[in-house]
Amino acid sequence: MNQDSKIYELEAKLAALEKEVSLLKAKVKDIEGSPVETGFRKVPTKQTSPIPNLDNKARHESVTDRKAIPEPFKTEPTDWEKVLLQTWLPRLFIFVFIVGVVWGFKAASDYGWLNDWVKISLGYLTAAGLLFIGFKQMHHKREVLGQVLLGGGISVLILATFSMHSLYGMIGPVLAFTLQVAWIIGGVWLTMRFSSQGLAIISVIGGFLVPFLIESSNPSIYIFVGYETLLFLVFLFLAIRLRFLYLYVSSFLLLNGALLFYYAYSPEVEGSYLLSTAVIIQHAVLLYFFLTTDHFMKVQAGTVFSSVFITYTWVYGIFQDLSITLYLLFGIATYAVLSFLWKQQKHKVDQLAINGLLFLFFFLFHFFSEEYLGALLLLQGIGAFYAAFKYKSLASKVLSVFIFLIGTMMVLVDPIKEPLSFETFQWLILLVTFVLGILVVWQFNQAVRNKALTIGGLLFTFFSLVFVTQLTMAVTSDLPYENRTLWLSFAWMTQAVVFIGVGIWKRFNLAKYIGVGLLVLTLVKLILLDLPFISIQFKAILFIALGLIGLIASRVFYKKK
Repeated sequence: MNQDSKIYELEAKLAALEKEVSLLKAKVKDIEGSPVETGFRKVPTKQTSPIPNLDNKARHESVTDRKAIPEPFKTEPTDWEKVLLQTWLPRLFIFVFIVGVVWGFKAASDYGWLNDWVKISLGYLTAAGLLFIGFKQMHHKREVLGQVLLGGGISVLILATFSMHSLYGMIGPVLAFTLQVAWIIGGVWLTMRFSSQGLAIISVIGGFLVPFLIESSNPSIYIFVGYETLLFLVFLFLAIRLRFLYLYVSSFLLLNGALLFYYAYSPEVEGSYLLSTAVIIQHAVLLYFFLTTDHFMKVQAGTVFSSVFITYTWVYGIFQDLSITLYLLFGIATYAVLSFLWKQQKHKVDQLAINGLLFLFFFLFHFFSEEYLGALLLLQGIGAFYAAFKYKSLASKVLSVFIFLIGTMMVLVDPIKEPLSFETFQWLILLVTFVLGILVVWQFNQAVRNKALTIGGLLFTFFSLVFVTQLTMAVTSDLPYENRTLWLSFAWMTQAVVFIGVGIWKRFNLAKYIGVGLLVLTLVKLILLDLPFISIQFKAILFIALGLIGLIASRVFYKKK
């Protein structure tokens, strides 16, 4: 027997064995699941192992193995005792404790039970006790309670130093400020030591409040702005490094709140440009971390977006016109360059493009007069709309439509007074850019082509009708009313003929239907508004012209059918 014959024989035996195994599996399945027929009813059979000699031990191991298989998507039930009693209960009562300490010191002061040095000493001893017990709790792996106690200790240190300086006058502003900074540094160290976001938030709140807790007869805006900005940078870096979302947001909000409070209540007006400078630095740092990290990107994108508005508000409210212009031009250039450099990272370039559009939007409003603003916004809107579709950015689409709508509203509220005027030019820009917008949707989004064409066509009809009406009334402004309304009817009929002609030329039924609708609108206008004011010969001319156009249009439709 040669080699090929042996291989063929082995393959045949293997196929026969596979067939027998399949039959045995089918029989075992029937024995396990099928009831046994009796004379009157079906009695389920006792399930047995498919292997006859399987002993109890093996059977037990098989069941154990099946139970050991983890169930997918199984979630653990919420341990409400841990959430309420171990997490939130200590947070609530550390606040109650601190309030009690404050009221206790106030009562001791009101009734003269303790002198000032004793009260301050008790305050520092209380803080030291909280810190000591907090360290003990962290050592015994009771993290939540330990973090609460450590945060309470930092808070009591800040309050005790504030009382020693502002209430009792025991130390001057320089020493008080130094001590408060030391407590904040201690809070930062504890945050990094135990990776506690709660400690960090307590420290950042206390840190931003420190300048307002220090009384000084000659406050310096340079020290205030420098301190608050440096504090923001430290805690923002800490939030990014430790991925603390709430600390990130708190640092952003607290800096703006502190600067706004100082600007509203500080008697010093000179040097207020430093407040805007701090906000510009804040925006730059937020943008840097947005570009160089990938932590909580949605929150970072929203924060940078909000920072554009906040920064522009500060700059616009404090800086001079030339400085505002330079700032906006620098912002436009910066975001244009960054959009090019980060073009491969879509989730980031989208936000960069949106922020650049906002800078351009603010620049147009700031630099150009209201007379030209509508046309410029239309051009910006359609350009951004095209880029948004090309690079598939939903947020840019929304913003570009918003900008285009503002430009449209500015054109609509500025009627045409003279035929050859900038208002007429603006209207032409509106009509052209609107058609371009329809073409952009037609090119890039096939799913909504027909819907965009229908809605866009109807809106374009409305805009063009308003334009033709205003232009006709401007051209005939020196004529009597009956002549003006006569020419307006002719203008509407001409517009209807144009729509029907375009529909026939491009085989675009919607345009033909719109043209017929304009003819009907003209007829309604003639009957309701024009008949009482125009002479019989003009009535005859209008109705003959309208009738002929309508008959020709109907003939065209009939011929096409």
